[in-house]
Amino acid sequence: MKRFGLAFLLMFALTGVALAQAPVPPNDPSLHAYPDVDKTCLEWTDGCRTCQRVGDTGVCPNIGIACQPQPISCTRREEPPKPAEPPKPAEPPK
Repeated sequence: MKRFGLAFLLMFALTGVALAQAPVPPNDPSLHAYPDVDKTCLEWTDGCRTCQRVGDTGVCPNIGIACQPQPISCTRREEPPKPAEPPKPAEPPK
């Protein structure tokens, strides 16, 4: 009986380690990995925390007590570059 319990405990521990090392699926990014998924997003939230892009990484505060995270959404995007205005025609001399 002790062997069965030990084998079960070992199996449970190894399964937990395997699950902890599983990669994050690309369609369900973590809050900290979101800058890698959406390169134009400067600020994003899960309803509990609001993160900001600093360089190539995201900076997020700690989660509040009893907060239930929602799907991640971008709240502020990088503005696209404005097209250059065409030069104005020169006025004829008077």
